Amino acid sequence: MKNHFTKTPVSSWSVAIGSRNGFTLMELLVYMAIVGIIVLIAGQAFSDSTKFRIRTQNMLKATQEAENVATFFKSDISQMGAKSSLEQKGTEGADDTFSGIYSGVYMDLKADGDPDDKVEDYSSFAFDPEEPSGELNSFTFRRIRYGTTGKYEALEEVKWFRDRTNLSLKRRCRILAKVTGASDNGCAPKDVEDGKLPEYDVEMATGVYSFQVQPAIPSVLESDGIQMFPPSDGNSFRLVARYGEEGYYSLNVGGGGAAVTLSNFASNYNPATESGINSNVVVNEVYVFANTPVSGDWKYLCTSEDENHFEFSPGFEYEISFNILTPGTDVNLDDSQMFVPGVDHMAVGIRNAGADKLGQKVNAVDDFMFFPPTMEDAYSIKRTVRFSVPEKVEACVAFTFSFFSPVAAGGSITISNFKLTRVATSNYKFDKDKFFVPKADKKNVKAFKLKLKIGRGGSGKVNAETGQVEVGESGEVEMVIPTPSNGPKD
Repeated sequence: MKNHFTKTPVSSWSVAIGSRNGFTLMELLVYMAIVGIIVLIAGQAFSDSTKFRIRTQNMLKATQEAENVATFFKSDISQMGAKSSLEQKGTEGADDTFSGIYSGVYMDLKADGDPDDKVEDYSSFAFDPEEPSGELNSFTFRRIRYGTTGKYEALEEVKWFRDRTNLSLKRRCRILAKVTGASDNGCAPKDVEDGKLPEYDVEMATGVYSFQVQPAIPSVLESDGIQMFPPSDGNSFRLVARYGEEGYYSLNVGGGGAAVTLSNFASNYNPATESGINSNVVVNEVYVFANTPVSGDWKYLCTSEDENHFEFSPGFEYEISFNILTPGTDVNLDDSQMFVPGVDHMAVGIRNAGADKLGQKVNAVDDFMFFPPTMEDAYSIKRTVRFSVPEKVEACVAFTFSFFSPVAAGGSITISNFKLTRVATSNYKFDKDKFFVPKADKKNVKAFKLKLKIGRGGSGKVNAETGQVEVGESGEVEMVIPTPSNGPKD
């Protein structure tokens, strides 16, 4: 039987099989290239994801640390300048009373050695920038530390400062005075040597690239003249009566000076009916003017003399203050002490100085009522009223009296220590270019702005190409902190 199969060489079979089941060299190279690209892309994505995660963590960490430090700083300085404490007098069960003003909270009640510097520093802070911009600075302040019952324990001086050598923010506390038995509470003792103070420093944060404390500009500056009247910061004034018009009656006015006495008031009491009258009411009104030899009635003085009428502007707070002296040696001898609240009327306010509204009450500014002294030592109590105006107005200050009880009009009222001032209130503003206030104005600073920047992940070194410090990811906080206790007692 004849074999019909044709013999095929082994090598031919191998080629045939390889062509059907293997890869050519070109295919293998393409495959390897594709796999390499995929691995490269995946690796880059993983690297970018890791870097993004680290950057995010650094940013969150820096932000959280900056917020924590700012919160502590706010708590630390918000009570700067507190001057009184709740102390108990007498035996147990006696009334509590607020005691003393601790003058140690003021930075400097003595003028500097320079004979030309006569300004005392009634503020409770010292602002010591290391650069003109205030970008890097130390901030020192004083405060009272209280116990759990509200009593005075210690006077502390606290300093926050940035250590430029390691970019850390530190806090240093030092005891200036304390009561017997009070702890130092982590502060350096009163008698510790200056060279050992760094041993008490507490590191508040690291990687601090910016620590900026900016004082607010007070609403009223000393250079503006806080005392508006009497002129030139004096204490002498005179009172001029308004009379001759319907309803306004004359009265006796003493000479000008530091105190002026008024007497012989008009009365609205009808002896026949033994009651006050309600129609055709009579009023005594006296205007406050400078104690100068210029003559003229109230109209002339109010409209013609710049030192006698004042310009009041919105956005400011104004204060009228005065004392009422106790008449005679025995307070009960004067008929003014028979003043009946709610029946008789004594008030102070402002009156329009404009020609078309002369003598009229200024809209939206109420008069402020007051009473005569009823105790022998009441003369020491300063009567104080404050007001603001909704729009600019020129006005004079006037006292108004109207008596309806049977006796009070026969008494006398002595007004002393009269002053009209602009008040440095909690109103303030910040100027990005001003990091200083004059020494005389420091007592009126009522707020500070903190700007804090903490970095994480940077080298902290200056980049040679950009000139910028490499901070990495940063957290920044900007916070305004009111400090109403700074300055003298208001």
